[in-house]
Amino acid sequence: MIKCMSPWTNLDISPTGDISPCCKFRTQYYEQKFNIQHTGIDEYVNSSFLKAVKREFEQNIWPLGCERCRIDEENLVPSKRQLDYDRWKHEYTLYNNNGFITASIGFGNVCNLKCITCLPNASSKWRNEYSKIYGIDIPKVEFLGDNFENQFKRNTKNLIHLDIPGGEPFLSNIKIQKQLLKSYIESGQSKKITLHYTTNAQIFPDSEWWDLWSNFCEIDLQLSVDGVDKHYEYIRFPANWQIFVDNATKYLQCEKKLSNFRLSISHTVSAYNIFYLDEFYSWCLEFGLPKPYLGRVHNPIHMRPEVWPMNIKRIIIDKLNKSYHQEVKNWSNILLTNDIDNYEEFCQYLKQHDVYRGLNFNETFPEIAEIAFG
Repeated sequence: MIKCMSPWTNLDISPTGDISPCCKFRTQYYEQKFNIQHTGIDEYVNSSFLKAVKREFEQNIWPLGCERCRIDEENLVPSKRQLDYDRWKHEYTLYNNNGFITASIGFGNVCNLKCITCLPNASSKWRNEYSKIYGIDIPKVEFLGDNFENQFKRNTKNLIHLDIPGGEPFLSNIKIQKQLLKSYIESGQSKKITLHYTTNAQIFPDSEWWDLWSNFCEIDLQLSVDGVDKHYEYIRFPANWQIFVDNATKYLQCEKKLSNFRLSISHTVSAYNIFYLDEFYSWCLEFGLPKPYLGRVHNPIHMRPEVWPMNIKRIIIDKLNKSYHQEVKNWSNILLTNDIDNYEEFCQYLKQHDVYRGLNFNETFPEIAEIAFG
């Protein structure tokens, strides 16, 4: 049976203000859309759109917007739906249909990096580059006004978990973020709430953050890293690898000292780094970091790991299957999918942005470049 509790229990507000059941949901497939900048949360809650999504799950049908989880599960990659069930199974059994108990708020798209697998709607750093190459201007977004806190808290009276992704969470709408956290501390609700941050680890939070976090049930700080050394700096341009290593070391020390703090790792698997997945996974464990969560690029579609031609994918598959890590071997299943239609676009995109950024894919990833481009 296909069942996801997110339409009932979770509220997601993207960095540009789009409201949906979860961060993986593809709103572009629907005519009816909701954005916190011009529609209220109440309107979303009572919408025919949300009712239709719930009805499809009740009828054991995958909603169109849920294709990312469907594709992951078909390829034996743990989906967000499955991971949520593993984590919130007990809470779901107690759920009484009284508002959202988990939520995600991207407090804007302000960011200090322009990761090649990202897009301007999630990072303001992309703005000039995207405008120069494509003639499209997507401005910096900091959208949450004075009325946001009242709307949000009214629909999350029993909140137990809050995700704060990027942009970069330690740059986007800091004042409103901290104001919301303080309100939970003052009400005493913070002791029941876990917080999850996704950061690129180029910024280490100051003492005020740590003082606020000490009042919450748990802080799960997830470092988003898509490669080691030069691979990291290329994909997460213009990040500095040594800054990442230094901050990761500090976080590991905090994890040892603080009872309510834990560290996690996310790795976005794309055409750029699929060949090096085993090396990255091994590096994390050798450095002392937790096993990374491996998530697939879904959009832009020309950066999906399966975009390589089949002759190249066979070499990558053979390399993945030699890994000691089962989590790495599992990715060979996704590469069996034929996505050659987007390969030319990937190559063109790669060249355009290498020229703009003064980078060189062939020099940074010589092993896969030699196989692909000779």
